[in-house]
Amino acid sequence: MVLPVVTGDAMLDSVYILETLDPEDFFERRLDGHAANEILKILDVTTEYRIAFTKPLVERAIAEAAVSKAQVLHFSSHGNGTGVFLTNGKKLSWKAFVELIKPAAGPDKALVMATCGGGDRELTTALDAAGVVFGWVFGSTAEKVSFSDCCLAWSILYNRLCDHGFNKPALMTTLKAINAAIDGDFVYRRWTGKKYLRFPTEK
Repeated sequence: MVLPVVTGDAMLDSVYILETLDPEDFFERRLDGHAANEILKILDVTTEYRIAFTKPLVERAIAEAAVSKAQVLHFSSHGNGTGVFLTNGKKLSWKAFVELIKPAAGPDKALVMATCGGGDRELTTALDAAGVVFGWVFGSTAEKVSFSDCCLAWSILYNRLCDHGFNKPALMTTLKAINAAIDGDFVYRRWTGKKYLRFPTEK
């Protein structure tokens, strides 16, 4: 089944944020999802911010995100090239993660992976294998991105999405701006109707 190509005319108006970081992050208040939520409120974007410590709560949040019709699913957790971790320490492989977020997917939706390794090609492979499509997938391919750098990256992204929408040339400029400001190897993948294309391209 070939899902349609989505144009970049839509402006950002709604984001669903799901945060499932380490217990110590909550204690130290290193919560990039919370920071993104505050930025988005300043930008007058409708948000829902949920904290989920366990897989059942993540499932509940994803179901809520799907019903909400939010344009963006912002997933904040720790991760690496093989998957993500929940607050209670449970590891989800990319395959399991994709199945989990499937209800909130759609070619007119964006996925922001606020995790280390969230831009890894294995995530795209898992999305392809499961037939799960997001119009855009944003993330970092770096092994580690600091809290402050993560906050700055998503601030740049959301500010520019509010100004320019999901316009391809504008998104290319956005990624260049993020990577110029932060050493995090940020990428995005755009659904063409048949496959995901990465920017910046791999060398």
